[in-house]
Amino acid sequence: MSGISLDFGSIPSVLNALRNPANDQLMANAAAESYTDDTLNWIAAGHSFTPRSGGGLEQSISWLPLGGGRSVIYANKDYALYMEEGTRAHVIAPKPGRKGLKIPVGGGGGFILRRKVNHPGTRPMPFFFADMEARKEHLHASAMSVLARAMANA
Repeated sequence: MSGISLDFGSIPSVLNALRNPANDQLMANAAAESYTDDTLNWIAAGHSFTPRSGGGLEQSISWLPLGGGRSVIYANKDYALYMEEGTRAHVIAPKPGRKGLKIPVGGGGGFILRRKVNHPGTRPMPFFFADMEARKEHLHASAMSVLARAMANA
């Protein structure tokens, strides 16, 4: 014999937890923090680029609560998009008013001066939108754990 049992005993606590706008923000914050942690773990595991010592892109990744049940996750470096999507071949020219480029040589060997450089482009090194399925699961679980705590306290 097959059967289905339904328990509606927890519906009032779910509705009360969802009715409170503070819980919306707590859920958004938990989801944003989870996504940020997953992004930093992805980079640390070597799945994208090798972080530079002394900081860089990975230190600019964070999140902020926006209010109203919203949060924003960001990478606050100008070159973050180029790391994520890569670049095509392009020419690097000096800034207006300058005659050339001063390029440091590794190992303390001084500088090379050039009028322009033909850059071959870079391959994409996704870090922000990589492994989306796992990240969605983690942020959903984080948000649901906040909701579960709110229901337990209601």
